[in-house]
Formats: sequence, C-alpha cells, structure tokens
Amino acid sequence: MNAYIDTALFVKAFVREVDSPETIRLLEEIGEPFAYSHLHELEIPNAIRLKRFRGEMTKSQETAALRAFQADVDAGRFERIAYDLAAVFIRAEQLSAKCSGEIGSRSLDLWHVAAALEAGCDTFVSFDSRQRKAAGLVGLQVLPAADL
Repeated sequence: MNAYIDTALFVKAFVREVDSPETIRLLEEIGEPFAYSHLHELEIPNAIRLKRFRGEMTKSQETAALRAFQADVDAGRFERIAYDLAAVFIRAEQLSAKCSGEIGSRSLDLWHVAAALEAGCDTFVSFDSRQRKAAGLVGLQVLPAADL
C-alpha cells in the first residue's frame, strides 16, 4: 500500500486520544516507513505543542510526545516522499477550485491531498470528513473505509 497519512491521524499515535487505538491499528496495517512530507515535519510537532497550549496535556507529556515523534523519525519510521513542491501547490489550487466551494475544504487539507497525488500515493488515510471527500473525489482510496 502506498499511503499518505493526514497529520491529525499521526498525532493520535503520539498523544493518547479516544481514537488512538484505531489509529495505531491503521498504522500497523499500512506498515512502515510512513510517507512524510515537508508539511508533516512542521505540523506534527506544532499540533502536539498546541495541545499543551489548549490545556489538553502537560509540559512533560508534550516533551514525551515530541521525543517519541523525533525518535521515530530518527529510526527511519518516516520517509520523505518525493514530489515537486511547486507542482504540489499548483495541484492544491486545482483541488481548491474543484472541491472547496462544494465541500468546504481547507487549504492545508488540500495541500496534503495534492502532495499525496504528486508523490504517487494511491491511498489517503484521514479521519477528517472534508479531507476524505476531497481525496475520494480525485480517485484516492480512502481509509478507514467506513464513513466516520
């Protein structure tokens, strides 16, 4: 499986949330290494830090989650995907024209879908309903398979 995984889903593997067990099952099913974009590199640590800002975790929990994430990167569990960055932005704008007026897609969600397409991924993994719809509209297999 050549899967691209949404940032929010990755975060659930490092920070305990209600759907973390489902996330871990999906990640095990997909297998390593996980596709890793430039945006993941910023968004995953930032999402963890925002959880502390929002009072959803302590400073020590934040530190542990960030260390776990970096350890996985260092161990090769994440692999940078190849794409032309300019082409990703062009594709994201095309997706915006196609999707945003109909399904309310956010720009960074479209960027992830565009990166998946440009990297040649065939599967998109997300719990976000709008992002799942956008990925499905452009022919990517969407996981988890059931509607959320």
